[in-house]
Amino acid sequence: MGLRFIGYSRKSSEARERQALSISDQNAECGKTEIKDSLDVVFRLEESKTAFKPRVRPEFDKMITLIEARQADAILVWHLNRLCRNPEEGGKIIQYLQDGVIKEIRTASGDVYTSDSDHLILQIHFGMANQYSRNISNDVKRALIRKSERGEYPRPARIGFEGYGESHKRFIKPNAFEAPIVKTIFELASTSKYSLSYMVNFAYENGLRTKKGKKISKSHLFSILTDPVYYGSFYYKGELYVGTYQTIISKQLFDAVQEALQDRSKPRTHSWSSPYNGLVKCPTCNSAITTTVKTKYYKRTNRRATYFYLHCTRKRGNCSQPAITVDEFEQQLLKNLSRITIDEEIWSLGIKLLKAKHKDESTRNMAKLNHFQLQYKGFQDKLNRLINMRANEELTKEEFLSQKETILKEMATLKNLLDDNEATSLNWLELAENFLNVAFYAREILEGDKAEAKRQLIIDVGKNLYLKDKKVIFSFKKPYDVLLKPQYRTNMHGRKESNPRYRFWRPKSYH
Repeated sequence: MGLRFIGYSRKSSEARERQALSISDQNAECGKTEIKDSLDVVFRLEESKTAFKPRVRPEFDKMITLIEARQADAILVWHLNRLCRNPEEGGKIIQYLQDGVIKEIRTASGDVYTSDSDHLILQIHFGMANQYSRNISNDVKRALIRKSERGEYPRPARIGFEGYGESHKRFIKPNAFEAPIVKTIFELASTSKYSLSYMVNFAYENGLRTKKGKKISKSHLFSILTDPVYYGSFYYKGELYVGTYQTIISKQLFDAVQEALQDRSKPRTHSWSSPYNGLVKCPTCNSAITTTVKTKYYKRTNRRATYFYLHCTRKRGNCSQPAITVDEFEQQLLKNLSRITIDEEIWSLGIKLLKAKHKDESTRNMAKLNHFQLQYKGFQDKLNRLINMRANEELTKEEFLSQKETILKEMATLKNLLDDNEATSLNWLELAENFLNVAFYAREILEGDKAEAKRQLIIDVGKNLYLKDKKVIFSFKKPYDVLLKPQYRTNMHGRKESNPRYRFWRPKSYH
């Protein structure tokens, strides 16, 4: 009975083995040997897996199982390095060959190994293949460290970014479609008003998917929200590096999100049928206010009516605060918002005044820019001294990494301030215009039917919202508090203002 061969072809999926023949080319070369030598190939196995580590190739394991079951007793392969590149599997192949379990290994180049062959040659081939892989692995690791030191992200692009460039010279940049969605998610997370579930659904509804086209999980979203790569820094091998790529968010926004994620005591919104869920608190027990829908049947008129109520969730026990209809709630909100609304004449005048002030603001921003640049240079000098101290062994590796990380974080914050300051005048103008627009359109938004717009309006203008004895109690955020009419506003001495004119102050960021 002749030998029963298994034809085995392998192509590593990793870039370092691109010089190897494709699987189809290997099969073609082995096919020529099969015909020339009249071989009986009873199984043909192929896979795209690395052989550098053992026990990661299912088709290789299947080949060994078939040989152990005596369903085959010889192997046909294009080259010996296709069989293995690690000592464990190489040793198993050589041992089976010595024991006669494998009766022959034949390559497409005509090499034949049997139990009587000089197995030292076989060991040399396997050893060279293993050492080649080790050298390549070390070269890749060193290259990735050098890449990190240049500020180039060393891993595949995360969601929101995309890779570009030639092989071995890949870089990342914000993806035109994904980056704005990712930035919006960070902004939502920074408010502490949205649950991870809501943001996962928001991402999915807006078309954001994983690299495999699946819905982002909550754990995946959390890892995105805590990854510094989005503001321009990244960790590699436990060390923090400053990236040179274009970022998606600012360091300030990232820090705000980290603070919001740590504050898990705040009520999270779980139901989104009402725009007000999770925004308002009960002053008695500090639980969140939620929405309940009730349907009532009127027998006399044979009709059903639906009513919407806001009430305490009572998650901290019994609570005496009564419920209020959504209509009543919105009427009270309208009444409160009327205290800061402005008419068209004031709105138009305000826009003109803001634009006139824009030139002076630009001059002040230039002075800030010079100040930030000096601070940034100072940190750069500190980092250089730190590197020299490490080179002179004045610092341990742990001390160096700790101090380096602190300096890089400070530099990242200043870098964001520098980037922001370059467009501060324009940003200030946009924020100020938005401030006036919100005050002008507040009533229209609240009287409309867009739930998310209502919710965002309340988040933008209000703080410390409570529902007490069916009364809406809340304060206005800065800068909206400056628009309060005189009967609602007091000056710094605690007296009510008598000047009825609106004053336009430069608004701070209120998100």
